[in-house]
Amino acid sequence: MRKIDKSKIFSTRYKDWEAGLEKKGIAHPVYNSSKNKYYKDVVLNLLHVQGGLCAYTEMKLCPKELIEKSNWKNGSFIEDNPQFKGQLDHFDPDLKTDKAWLWDNFFMVDTDINTKVKGKKKIDPILKPDLEAYREEELLEYDCNMHIYIPNSSLDVEKQNKVKEMILKLGINFDPVIDSRKEYLNDKLTQKNFGIPIEINQFPTAFKMCETNN
Repeated sequence: MRKIDKSKIFSTRYKDWEAGLEKKGIAHPVYNSSKNKYYKDVVLNLLHVQGGLCAYTEMKLCPKELIEKSNWKNGSFIEDNPQFKGQLDHFDPDLKTDKAWLWDNFFMVDTDINTKVKGKKKIDPILKPDLEAYREEELLEYDCNMHIYIPNSSLDVEKQNKVKEMILKLGINFDPVIDSRKEYLNDKLTQKNFGIPIEINQFPTAFKMCETNN
């Protein structure tokens, strides 16, 4: 799970609206998903900063062409019916009541991860990927044989336990994800070993860690 820089804002109409709510200190409108006028702008801007991948599992949610800068005009996403997978996730579910449209609390994630794994579970920010202090290589290791993430062995026991708990809550080692990641990475690593040009459009952190360990 790589670091995400959420400072690049193309959906400026949404962001101005959200910033106005925060400046006034008033409660956000109730979260009504796609019925909100800014839903599409939030989703597509998140997909852009996430590189079209699930923020937690790094599975592909949309093609890169969909999230190019040219698809925004006057601070809004211009396509009427964009095709993508996944759902908006409130990282800290406790903020959903009064700050339902807070940019800092949003990520786009795989639908099964959001509905079957994470849900409304209490979270620890240690694996919040948009934090300034977040560094995946300092917090995580990747077992390239089992194709699972584990806490970095250099962390103290308390931090290892926190990371391990959040790996589970964010679905990073959800069984179907492990299967997809294993198949994809084994194929890409085999191609690379045979000198075949490759493009990594899913699971880039796991690929990088396996590549480093080879």
